[in-house]
Amino acid sequence: MTRRSLLAAGVAAAAAALLSGCVRAPPPDLSRDPAPLLAQVRAAQERVTSCRGSARLSVSSPDLSGSLEAWVAAETSGRLRVEVFDFFGNPAAVLVAGGGRFALLDARAGTLHRGEDTPENLSRLLPVPLGARELARVVCGSVPLLDGRAVAAEPGDGVVLLEIAGAGGRQVLAVGDGASIVTASNLPGARGGIPWKAAFSVFRHPGGRRFPTEVELRGGGAEIGLRWRDDLEVNGAPDDALFVLDPPRGVRVIDLEPGAPPPPLELPIRPAPPGQR
Repeated sequence: MTRRSLLAAGVAAAAAALLSGCVRAPPPDLSRDPAPLLAQVRAAQERVTSCRGSARLSVSSPDLSGSLEAWVAAETSGRLRVEVFDFFGNPAAVLVAGGGRFALLDARAGTLHRGEDTPENLSRLLPVPLGARELARVVCGSVPLLDGRAVAAEPGDGVVLLEIAGAGGRQVLAVGDGASIVTASNLPGARGGIPWKAAFSVFRHPGGRRFPTEVELRGGGAEIGLRWRDDLEVNGAPDDALFVLDPPRGVRVIDLEPGAPPPPLELPIRPAPPGQR
């Protein structure tokens, strides 16, 4: 993929929509100057600090495909909790990550694995190439912004396409109403890494804040989706206890060495419908 291909693809899509007569104008309050537009995006991100609630979690990877009932909490500071339930509503697994640490309770196996909050450790439940800090930001309705400089801003179909470039690679954001991110494409630089993409939709206004209630994240040959239920709470009162996972009585604790393979986990997953595998 060439240096300009991400932005060029977005502009080409907008041009195609224009030719078909279906193009929408970008929000008029969004800057067409890259640096001020990036500042608008940062300001929009700062309006959300946390979220929590029930959700439908979908997973598609080489190992499994289907959906799970879940309860999720995240903070943009980088903390994440995901609980999944079996078909009878009983807790099946709990993942807590943040601050460099990770814990995964397998209630049915009676084990709790602990280690670093690396993408590899999180992958047993969330099989995408992001660590806890990045995943928490996506769950909260935005993306971790690339450490770099805003280099281009071009009108797209109902959005402004913002390109950021830095030592870590390149990032193209489709910025929509309220400077919220609609899609994000991330291409690693010379340091390496795995490309990933995120998409946000069905925006609502819990607590008066524009927030996407459906999220899709793709990367590393896998995809996860999150669809929030009606009990979604945005910017609720802080609760540190959510992000602590002490081993219940009788559970065997296994400490993972750095680089050790992630623990096996048998999930009570509902198979994906035919044609969605």
